[in-house]
Amino acid sequence: MDSLSGKLLVASPALDDPNFSQTVVLLVEHNRGGALGLVLNRPGAERLEALWDESAHGPCPPDLSVMNGGPLEGPLLALHANPAMTERDIAPGVFLALRKDLVMTLVSDGHSPLRVFAGYSGWGAGQLEAEVGGGDWTTTTATSDFVFGDTDALWRRVSRHIADTTLAAALRIKHMPAQPWHN
Repeated sequence: MDSLSGKLLVASPALDDPNFSQTVVLLVEHNRGGALGLVLNRPGAERLEALWDESAHGPCPPDLSVMNGGPLEGPLLALHANPAMTERDIAPGVFLALRKDLVMTLVSDGHSPLRVFAGYSGWGAGQLEAEVGGGDWTTTTATSDFVFGDTDALWRRVSRHIADTTLAAALRIKHMPAQPWHN
């Protein structure tokens, strides 16, 4: 299987793992050794202020929630759109900050769009390939609209995008309007 880095994993409706039911995961790394991703549509219970005192110095901007990136513990990570502050390009207009000082700067300078994550999702060698092959996940290209857009209906929006794209390809339709029934 080719690398899925920069792709979205979309949970199958039949996936009953409570960690991943109806989730959309952005894969930030995928190679022979395994995969690492961030769940895009699971807001965490904590506000950044609760974690900021432990991990940073100085005032924390208010009202920034921390997303639950997955069931594995790890440092704070940030997805952002500032190419000048990137450590890794993930998708067009989507960059990853891994270093604590860079995450702190992005937050304190008020960069937008910005998503901060506590935790991540991980798969061992061959595990993700087996899950995709078994129908647990569908993949699609990540876009900044999906990554930074509304998280509430993200699973439905991305699932609909995949269905529309698949239908258009099967019917050899070059352009499918957003509301084809209005023709």
